[in-house]
Amino acid sequence: MTRTGIADREPCPNRIVEDIGGAFAMGAVGGSIFHGVKGGWTAPKGSAFRGSLSAIKARAPVLGGNFAVWGGCFASCDCTLTAIRRKEDPYNAIMSGFLTGGILAARAGPRAAGQSAVIGGVLLAMIEGLGVMITKYTAPDLPGPEDYAQAGVQDPTAPPTMGGLGSFGGGPGGLFGGGGDGGGGGAPPPDVVDGDRAITGPADDENTFGSSGTFSTNLEGEGEEKSGGWWPFGGSK
Repeated sequence: MTRTGIADREPCPNRIVEDIGGAFAMGAVGGSIFHGVKGGWTAPKGSAFRGSLSAIKARAPVLGGNFAVWGGCFASCDCTLTAIRRKEDPYNAIMSGFLTGGILAARAGPRAAGQSAVIGGVLLAMIEGLGVMITKYTAPDLPGPEDYAQAGVQDPTAPPTMGGLGSFGGGPGGLFGGGGDGGGGGAPPPDVVDGDRAITGPADDENTFGSSGTFSTNLEGEGEEKSGGWWPFGGSK
């Protein structure tokens, strides 16, 4: 299982167990290598392999346990800070390293606990900073305008141009513009349905603009005389 970012990490209850197991494995493997070389180097002549094996059996599990305690405490602090701050960022790891160093050295007194806390915070800050730098320099570059042009795709971050506003502007065939021959009027609007009455565009003879600029609509059947009109005294006004 591979995880490439903070958001891809294991959820907090499971993260503690995972970090404990990973820290123990790291300490056991590293301790086996270190104490194996040291035990063979310090063993009597002719018994280097036996001395190396004895040192691995005696010291590697202890070092793995120390790593596991550190990893469990660190993961617990990290999960606690994540629950309090409601976010996951490098500051959680730095503060967790500071708290872990102080907690593990608390039995040695306040002075030793403070020194261990500062060392843990500084180490975690260096590790997190190195991780951020590696991620920044290894991440792929964002595509630029030339890349979009080569791919034949419009750049989504580019500002709008007049060409893109041709269907709304005053260009030929635009919504508010003239025709392609430079005339003053564009294509007539489509018919508009208003309830049970149909209002057509200006090209229809029934709908015209008067000389005063008001729009008049001659509806079918409205020009005829109707008995019992709206005038209260009967007939038309």
